[in-house]
This record gives sequence, C-alpha cells and structure tokens, in this order.
Amino acid sequence: MSQSLVLVILAAVGALVILGLGLAMFRRFGDQGLVCPPMPVAYRGTPSEGAWRRGTLRFTEDRLALRGPGGLSAGPWIRGNLDLGVATTVTGTAAREIGREGLIEVPVSYGSSTFDLALDEQHYTALRAWVEAVPPGWMSNVA
Repeated sequence: MSQSLVLVILAAVGALVILGLGLAMFRRFGDQGLVCPPMPVAYRGTPSEGAWRRGTLRFTEDRLALRGPGGLSAGPWIRGNLDLGVATTVTGTAAREIGREGLIEVPVSYGSSTFDLALDEQHYTALRAWVEAVPPGWMSNVA
C-alpha cells in the first residue's frame, strides 16, 4: 500500500470523526432552552397530502419546532400565533398509516398555513397547556 493511500484513508477517518463530534455537539447544545424534552409526533401538511411522517416536537419559551427524519426541521412557529383546533382520536386508516392506535390528532393553524399533528395524550396535554399559557413578557406592562 502506498504512503499516499494511507494518508487519504487517515484523512477520511479523521473527517468522519470530526463530523460525528460536530453532530453530537449540535444535538447537545441545540436542545438548550427547551421547556420539556422533545416529544415523538406524527405530522402531515394537510389531510389532502395524505402521508404521515414521524418526527419530534420541540418547544422553547416562545417557539415550536418540528424536527423530522434526518434532522430536517419545520418551523419554528411563534407561540402566540399558533391556533390548535379541535382534537380527535386517530382511528381507522390514519391509525394504520401512523402505525399506532390511540393517538390524538389536532389540526394546527399558523397564519395561512395548516398542518396536523398526532401525539400521545400526555404530549397533547402539554402542547395545549403551553400554547394556551401566556408567553413570558406578554403581560409585563400591566399593573
């Protein structure tokens, strides 16, 4: 094996190690400011889009974000502009598409865009309470 080939292999291994450490640091420090741990969720853009995708829902003091497969994100959406619709239990075809029964589906409006979320009951309760609570600093000049 020639010396240049060994150097190329060592450089590739070094680059992978640095990339892995960078990703680990990004995940570690990217979660700072979270109000609660990330929640598993299924989501879709609109019912006509059809396919449910899995991801994690994350919220900080004033923003909600959705991280999908491979780290692709949607949002962030500002807490005061989110409107949660009427929640229903996921059954039938939707439950088969998601792969789980007993989830709660809630339509979400943000300005002119809409999307659906399907969460466990405790995660839905946490999300509803967070959205309906007064965001920090909104009532600071009242007295």
